Formats: sequence, structure tokens, C-alpha cells
Amino acid sequence: MKSKLLIFTILVSLFFACSKDKFQTKPQLKLKSLSTNVVAPAGNLRVLLECTDKEGDVDDSILVVRQRLNKKGLLTLPPSPYKIPEFPNTSTAEFEITLNYQFGLVFGIPPIRIPGTIGNLNEPDTLNLKIVARDKAGNKSDTLLISNIVVIR
Repeated sequence: MKSKLLIFTILVSLFFACSKDKFQTKPQLKLKSLSTNVVAPAGNLRVLLECTDKEGDVDDSILVVRQRLNKKGLLTLPPSPYKIPEFPNTSTAEFEITLNYQFGLVFGIPPIRIPGTIGNLNEPDTLNLKIVARDKAGNKSDTLLISNIVVIR
């Protein structure tokens, strides 16, 4: 009788362990789409994200860190916050961030001149974007990394 009770207890424990909720308290970010990998002057970069959160309270902000990877001018800028509009609590949401060329991508990043070129041409910037979502409780998601975005200068 005791062995049957032990087996039953183990099976019930396994059932509840395997049927955990797939959402976590900490927000989770997933890249859905990217408008382009190469951004020309006066262009925009649109990033579509999917965010999941157990409490459904991800409507505080999204932080974007721009990191230039160019060998001559490696640079990491402080996070830029983007406010998320309030919406009804839902455990899954999609966000589109539009980073315009001047203020969202190259602002604060000095151009690198290509020596010996006529007209003082600039080297294109290669950027990594690091994106973090924050919910109302202050929980931060893991960092979503978008690599090798080329910005023509």
C-alpha cells in the first residue's frame, strides 16, 4: 500500500512540474521582424518585438542600448528609454519600435572619416542593439541582442 501511495505521489508531482505556466514573472522578449539590416541616411529601422509576461504588466518602458562595433571607434552609449503606452493587461503583446536615422541610430555617435577620400567620406557604422523591457513591478527582461545593423554615414 505504501509503495502505491509513493508512486501516486511521484506521478502527481511530475504532472504538476511538467504543466507549469510557460510565462515567467520576468518579461521575455523575442524578435519577430526587422525592417532592414542596412539603414540609409533619412531612413528608419523598425523592430517588431513579442513580449510575454506572467502578470501582463509590461507597460513601463523598453530600453535600447546602441553599441558601435567599428574597429576604429568602438563605442557603447547609455540606454535610451522608450515609453510603452498603457494597454489592458495581457500576458503576450507585440511592440514596434521605430528608430529614425538621426535621433534613434546616429545621435551621439561621431562619424569616422575615411582618410584620403575626396569629400571626406564617412565609414558606415556597424551597430549592435541591446533591448530590455521593464514592467510596472520593475522586473527587467533578459537582453535581446540584434547584431550587425549597418548605418550608412
